[in-house]
Amino acid sequence: MTRTLTAALSITSALALTTSALASAGHPGGGVTAFGHPGDVKKISRTVRIEATEIKYNLTDLTFKVGETVKFVFVNKGEQDHELSLGDSATQLMHRKMMQDMAAMPGMDMSKMPGHEGMDDTMLMTKPGETRELVWQFTKAGTFEFACNYPGHAEVGMTGKIVVR
Repeated sequence: MTRTLTAALSITSALALTTSALASAGHPGGGVTAFGHPGDVKKISRTVRIEATEIKYNLTDLTFKVGETVKFVFVNKGEQDHELSLGDSATQLMHRKMMQDMAAMPGMDMSKMPGHEGMDDTMLMTKPGETRELVWQFTKAGTFEFACNYPGHAEVGMTGKIVVR
């Protein structure tokens, strides 16, 4: 077996385990997480515009009330792909590791990561110049994070704190 095939199989297995772990936490696809769920557009109480550049967000601290429905408008003003991912610290670290592993695969195009886009109601991926929206209702008090988990982005500061009271 070639090294490339072995690496691809290892990463595919890791992706399957990560996806399974996230799904068991109620994270992807179904929309319900430990801290909220997709919000009803008719109940939006606040709009927050987050802009991404190289390599930072224009905001780093957000505070919301339990029950608040927020529309996130995510604008990529940068020169490369960026994402806005909402989650707790453990989920962000798992997501970051999955993206790093996938980026290491030979020939991987990060913009076409299999099973990633559309998998998770807590995440927006954008191309340069693109604007996307996400509506979220926060249902639990606590401290959470938003991040760009493209390899190296969060590590140099593309993260922010979300406090829900």
